[in-house]
Amino acid sequence: MKLSLISGLVLAQFAVAYAATEVHQGGKPFTYPRCDSPIYCEGDILKTVELARLFPDSKTFVDMPTSKSVKDVVAAFQKIGGVNATAKDLGVFVNQNFLPAGSDLLKVNITLNEHLPWVKTVKDTKYREWVDYLHTAWSGLTIEFNATSPCEGCTSSKLLTKRPFVVPGGRFREFYYWDSYFVIKGLLLSNLNDLAKGMIENFLDFVNLYGFVPNGARIYYFNRSQPPFLVEMVQAYLEATGDHAFVKSALPTLDKEYNFWISNTTVTIKDHKHRQEHKLNRYYVENHFPRPESYVEDFSTAYNGTNYTPKQVVELFSNLAAGAESGWDYSSRWAKNKVPVAGDTAGHAILRSLNTQNVIPIDLNSLLWSMETNLANWHTKYGGQNGRSDKKARYYKSQATKRLDAMDKLMWNQADAAFYDFNLTSNAQNIEFTPASMYPFWLNAIPKRLQNAKTLTHVFDKVQALLAQFPGVLPTSTYTTTMQWDMPNGWPPLQYITTQAMDNVDGLLKKYKAVNKHIVPLMFSLAERNVASAFCTWYKTGGTLPDLPNKYPGATDDGHMFEKFDANNIGNAGFGGEYTVQIGFGWTNGVTMWLLEKFPNLVAPDCNKVVNYTLPF
Repeated sequence: MKLSLISGLVLAQFAVAYAATEVHQGGKPFTYPRCDSPIYCEGDILKTVELARLFPDSKTFVDMPTSKSVKDVVAAFQKIGGVNATAKDLGVFVNQNFLPAGSDLLKVNITLNEHLPWVKTVKDTKYREWVDYLHTAWSGLTIEFNATSPCEGCTSSKLLTKRPFVVPGGRFREFYYWDSYFVIKGLLLSNLNDLAKGMIENFLDFVNLYGFVPNGARIYYFNRSQPPFLVEMVQAYLEATGDHAFVKSALPTLDKEYNFWISNTTVTIKDHKHRQEHKLNRYYVENHFPRPESYVEDFSTAYNGTNYTPKQVVELFSNLAAGAESGWDYSSRWAKNKVPVAGDTAGHAILRSLNTQNVIPIDLNSLLWSMETNLANWHTKYGGQNGRSDKKARYYKSQATKRLDAMDKLMWNQADAAFYDFNLTSNAQNIEFTPASMYPFWLNAIPKRLQNAKTLTHVFDKVQALLAQFPGVLPTSTYTTTMQWDMPNGWPPLQYITTQAMDNVDGLLKKYKAVNKHIVPLMFSLAERNVASAFCTWYKTGGTLPDLPNKYPGATDDGHMFEKFDANNIGNAGFGGEYTVQIGFGWTNGVTMWLLEKFPNLVAPDCNKVVNYTLPF
């Protein structure tokens, strides 16, 4: 339930209504590449095998390469009765015609620098030794797809790349779009610049091949993207290497990716209060079937105990896919109903109320503002002395200006000193705090009128209140549901963005010769909690160091890095959602390395005791 006095099915929302909205397809509509596999895309084989529930995880089957030609696999399926086959026969069919999930992956040997110069600045011995572990962990996560086939006509769901890449870990056997930004931050700290560059080039290749960056490197992700971090990846690589030639070469492809987002996700909002029309963007996916990698879960949500019309089913599948495109799959943030139903462990009541495509996200629009701003600057700097580059630079600058004005008028809440998502259904703000509201302060997407000490001293009030209430990391929302992007889970990317936001605002306040004595200690406390959470969960699952030679009592593994953490305490992994908590883990490793490089004075806790960090004010 919501951790405030306001509860119920409908959020309190900003009082000013903005009248009608309309979808604007920003030019020529984008045509997605077709998911046309008779095995891994919607069809009789996928539906029949998945609904037989041969595997605990729907993703397992669609990640299994065939051991026989597609023609032979289809014939074998028909031979056992096709859609009428028994579960037993389907199990034999899969065993005889498919290889294990992940058989199309090859480990890549990478050369690691034995010592990283910046690690010497980490004061605590345990943390310093642990950084060495995180540094070497990239070896276990760096892979490439096997381009060879076990037979003529064999197939798999992979999208081939020319270069190696880092996977998140666990069930995620391929690389993902927004995850990779945080991985790349870690790779650059490990001096693995070529690997980081290669990952960015894989994404650029995808844009040139498919017109956009798919959610992940599988054919079943062809109908959606993920938060657009490609420009941020290029910027991070530029800052680390000074490789201006690479940025110049990437510019035409970055233009293409921007066009994808504008043509496919733009919404025009008629603002009668200010007598304006604003254009902003949302996550938008047209989807008529269950997601292949979550087939059973989506099918159950749509059909178990419902009497939905075909139109309602398509709307639900589209909102589920859009939620996956957001990276927050799933969260009360996208739902009309935010209160779980007793006994509904799958969260159907919340999932069936998803309204993702009618929410204008503050994080997405901040990323697009940053994309526009960077592309304007890069076309000016690298475009050459020609009118075409000047025209593009002016276009992007104009787009950024208009977007920031729209964010100011529709998404800024002066009373709360916060940015909120804008809801197209209610034509009002969703008054609910999530760390997504930190994106503008990280990316500096702050309207000029808000860049003053009076406003900026209050933009972290809600962060401070939550960190005072909970001893662990910053939670993802204030609603406790069965969704994994809700209370009590805290995710490393959002901790990174919040920390960066505080650092940026602290710099702005110093520029204005103003002081908020709480920001720096708050930032340090958030860093302290995040690193300690990752460290203690790793130690409690069997991790050891030269300065910590004995395993945690009862631990049998060798230490795991988790994808998310529990805000209720230090030392527990997160939970909830449509799959079990995953280990590996790419973005956690990258964010943890970044935090230890930025805050070298952090001290490792004694994880054998209850670890409790209170705010120092």
